[in-house]
Amino acid sequence: MPHELTPQRGKIPGPDDAAHNDGLLMHELTVVNSQLGRYVLRYLDADAGQAEPINPSDERALADRLARAAEAIRNRAASREQDKQQ
Repeated sequence: MPHELTPQRGKIPGPDDAAHNDGLLMHELTVVNSQLGRYVLRYLDADAGQAEPINPSDERALADRLARAAEAIRNRAASREQDKQQ
């Protein structure tokens, strides 16, 4: 008879989809946060004449990524509200 603390095959719970998606969202938000920080610093450097202005296509790419992250936050909130009502 196996000891109670001995790991049993098939006893490990599967991944929680919500937790996995939350982890992906948190990762994306940390990446976007870092990019926003660099954007602000680059803007300030350009404003002070110490760097070239930000390329408009880079600004659009950051805005698109930020919009996707915002939509993911919106979706997470909606999902949590729906779970709360059940």
